[in-house]
Amino acid sequence: MSTLKVDNLLNTAGNESPISVPGAAKAWLNFNGVGTVAIRDSFNVSSVTDNGTGDFTVNFTSAMANANYCFQLSATDDGTGGNQTDGFVYGGWKRGANSTSFSTTTARFQLGYPTNQTLYDESHTMVTVFAS
Repeated sequence: MSTLKVDNLLNTAGNESPISVPGAAKAWLNFNGVGTVAIRDSFNVSSVTDNGTGDFTVNFTSAMANANYCFQLSATDDGTGGNQTDGFVYGGWKRGANSTSFSTTTARFQLGYPTNQTLYDESHTMVTVFAS
């Protein structure tokens, strides 16, 4: 049996390619959504679009095979602001005209507090995408 060790996988166009191992994440992201959006680290994510308070779009470097992927989201804050939750997790949901939507190249989601139906920017937002 041989072992293959590489630092980067490239597709035929020379772009970074998502791993094609069954069960492996096809994309993941850790970013600061407060103020100017700042990606801390990511895989197969080219950028994050700030659509307004608590409303973000993840832009994939390489497209997913279809829009039926598994999108996992978690978000929390540093607990320093007046509206902060001191580490409690916020949820993502579909809401009105600014609904959550997924395509092969982007995933739009919103973060907020369900009790008062208010959207919030969070200092620690993590996304993971699993796809076939």
